[in-house]
Amino acid sequence: MLIRKAINEIFSILGLSSQNLARLGKSQRRRITAGERGIALVVVLWTIVLLTVMAASFAYTIRIESTLTTNVVGRAKARALAEAGIAYVAFDLLHPPQLRRFMPDGATYPWRFGAGTVMISVRDISGFIDLNTANRDLLKGLLAFAGVPAGELDPLLDAIEDWRDTDNMPRLHGAEDEAYQAAGLPYGPKNGPFEDVAELQQVLGMSSALYQRIENSLTVFSQQSGINPAAAPKEVLFSIPGVNPDVIRAYLAERKARQAAGETPPLPPIGGPYLAPAGGQAYRVRAKAKLEGGESAIIEAVISPGSGMGGIIPYSVVSQWREDL
Repeated sequence: MLIRKAINEIFSILGLSSQNLARLGKSQRRRITAGERGIALVVVLWTIVLLTVMAASFAYTIRIESTLTTNVVGRAKARALAEAGIAYVAFDLLHPPQLRRFMPDGATYPWRFGAGTVMISVRDISGFIDLNTANRDLLKGLLAFAGVPAGELDPLLDAIEDWRDTDNMPRLHGAEDEAYQAAGLPYGPKNGPFEDVAELQQVLGMSSALYQRIENSLTVFSQQSGINPAAAPKEVLFSIPGVNPDVIRAYLAERKARQAAGETPPLPPIGGPYLAPAGGQAYRVRAKAKLEGGESAIIEAVISPGSGMGGIIPYSVVSQWREDL
């Protein structure tokens, strides 16, 4: 129909409408030259090509928009599924330890819900090293375990402490405003406590590679100088100054066996200022949701069992962030 209308429009422009042709006699119709007929044919063919391209372009646009809409809906469903995983863990933590489905040891547990699966892991944050309150030697041990050369440990530690203290006086190897300006950075130290582990990336001397090696061993929520060995990752336990690696390996094996049997963790292999009271105040939860269609989403949150929102819900979200895949 569109092509027929286009052809009629072209003949109308050329004065060759069907009504005009009907009024012409045979001799007059013969006067229409072959050239005029050729021009009309070329215009018609180009019009057909143009309409074909427009139709194909329109169909492609519709297909792309439909795909984008489907992806947005799928990602929203995956995100909602991951949030459901976080909420499920929060209520699971209200049970006594022996009745919980998810142990706070970092192990990954699959949870099937609706049309997708959520891979859930839980860690008690008392096993992490607190950036604001940790024993300096414990933090130093973590940096050394991550591969920082001995000669660079104190400058980096001083820069971390200068970042979080409230004064502008640099430590012996530290860094205040002038050092950051000399390094060409448009900012200086925060002069306040870390609010998120990610802030560590802004500290002078902290490389991206080093940060990635230590970020999963750190927190800003435990507010303790030491760590709870029953909940600490192996990287944190190996960071304890003067520790015997073989002792730590044996402790980790025994801890895993006892947790699998539902028993209490073994006594810690070390003592002194590197230990902290038992945990249970807050937990780091990671929920990775994946739908049957392939859409996925990840949510990581720090949640604290107890009254949230004035007692309306039995837990509170201390910190939450998302990472979509």
